[in-house]
Amino acid sequence: MKIAVYGTLRKGKPLHDYLRESKFLGEDWIEGYDLYVDVLPYAVKGEGRLKVEIYEVDEETFERISRMEVNAGYKPVEVDTKFGRAILWKWVHEPSGERVESGDFDDVEFKGW
Repeated sequence: MKIAVYGTLRKGKPLHDYLRESKFLGEDWIEGYDLYVDVLPYAVKGEGRLKVEIYEVDEETFERISRMEVNAGYKPVEVDTKFGRAILWKWVHEPSGERVESGDFDDVEFKGW
């Protein structure tokens, strides 16, 4: 199963260790999403684009990440990537915080939580 990550699960970010056993397929840009950062990064449907990393994960890894994301207020949705369909967790609440114009979490000075 493929997942698309855009924030703290990306390479070099605080939660990337969740993906240490997973196969990295590459990067892509997803159209129709805006990236915001409040305490955490989150994506909402919008007019922008979102930089993602695509991973092939096993069921156990998917369930662990999904449980964490859903409990934090995100909802899994399917998106099209150049590597095929993937699950991305979008924010289910109204956006607040700062919109990241570039759509790339690497452009944010993440202060952690």
